[in-house]
Amino acid sequence: MFRKLFVIMLGLALLGGFTVVEAGPLTLRVDTDAFADFDVTDNGILQAGVAFYVSGDICAELVLSDECTPIGKFHCWGWLIGPNQLVGPVSQEYHLFDRGKIQVQGIEDDGPRAVVGGTGEFRNVRGEVTGFDFSEFGDTGEFIATFKLIGR
Repeated sequence: MFRKLFVIMLGLALLGGFTVVEAGPLTLRVDTDAFADFDVTDNGILQAGVAFYVSGDICAELVLSDECTPIGKFHCWGWLIGPNQLVGPVSQEYHLFDRGKIQVQGIEDDGPRAVVGGTGEFRNVRGEVTGFDFSEFGDTGEFIATFKLIGR
């Protein structure tokens, strides 16, 4: 009897360790210089079938503007598909200094994209990121990303 009770209590304790924690949304402003920082593998020509890479700063300020106090670094890479469509599969890394990295995968569109993991403070996360409004991206190189994270 004692052994059965011990096994049940141990099982409940272990299950308690796997509690899902849903944090509030994490909103980040990303500022890239899309023209200076955008690299493609085919001599800089945007066309279907080429790989791309772009990077930028993650800003402390959430208002789209010229001012950016960096609190992290953004990296994005993937492939352009077509023939008339210059979006494709993408991987992204949001590196928040002194906190860790959030890894994202999906299609380069207005989202949502899957949060597939991370490091540091974000090592147990999963969830999604939304809010990719690229309507002003060509002019400013900025966008706001809103994360809904589970497991932090």
